[in-house]
Amino acid sequence: MSVLERERATEGRRASTGRRPSARRSFFKNPIFFLLPAVLVLLAFAAYPLLVLLRMSVSDVGPSNIVGVWHFVGLDNFVAVLGTSEIWASTLRTIVVSVVLLASNLILGFLAASILSTRGRVTNIVLGIMVFVWALPPIVSGSVWKFLLDDSGALNGILGFLGLPHVNWLSNPSLAIWTVAGVVAWSSLPFSALILRGGLLAISQDIIEAAAIDGAGYWRTRMQIVLPLLRPTMWILGILTVLYAFKSFDFFYVLTQGGPGTATNTLPVQSYYTAFSNFDMSTGATIAVISMLIVAIFAVPYVRSIRKENIE
Repeated sequence: MSVLERERATEGRRASTGRRPSARRSFFKNPIFFLLPAVLVLLAFAAYPLLVLLRMSVSDVGPSNIVGVWHFVGLDNFVAVLGTSEIWASTLRTIVVSVVLLASNLILGFLAASILSTRGRVTNIVLGIMVFVWALPPIVSGSVWKFLLDDSGALNGILGFLGLPHVNWLSNPSLAIWTVAGVVAWSSLPFSALILRGGLLAISQDIIEAAAIDGAGYWRTRMQIVLPLLRPTMWILGILTVLYAFKSFDFFYVLTQGGPGTATNTLPVQSYYTAFSNFDMSTGATIAVISMLIVAIFAVPYVRSIRKENIE
């Protein structure tokens, strides 16, 4: 009896006895089974802390009952937080950081990507340096910038050597937020340049050559032809930039720790110091939830854009 005849005989016996492959065996053959470890890790390290944060934001939590019973207070924490001027000032500072990052990532990122879109040894060296800068931990690069921008730091030393007055980059309340925002923009610029460079390289060269034949110059081609084609990529990059601005904490903590005073208190910084310096855990959690809701508003267009691209 051939192998094919044996399989047919086996299927015939199963059909006659009504036996089917067990549900357990079918489950283990399902590709969804292989996603279970990732789903369990996500639930343990993302979903559960998020639920605890939400519960803390609607409870009265302090040092005395952090490991005890949390009394439910409803939306009282949100009413109290939104009724203070500091939350709105922190939101405004976060928006300032977002604007600086948007201008840097979209404008300077596009210019850098345009320059680096040509292939060559110099381009590869510059790209390697940019990847190195982007991969540096914020604690490390922030410490370097703090050394450079300190009142007695290297940058003011250079200004003094040139006969120029010193600048209080980090100790001037009106200048500190812009200084830290500039450092954050510097750290995120390589990422945006690499993303936009990838979008530029994906554009068909036939379009560029046709524009050159018609007499369009380099930058005219970039502004009137390439830039419209990059609009979906820049849209997604802009949303990611805003999300990054609303979760930036490392550079603010290393450079100014929210100071001088509260001049660089953005939403993440205010949430951290409210919870772990003032030991008002419920208010800190409430600020974090408010920041998360703002991020979620910007995340919705990002998800829709990704889904639209997948459909197309």
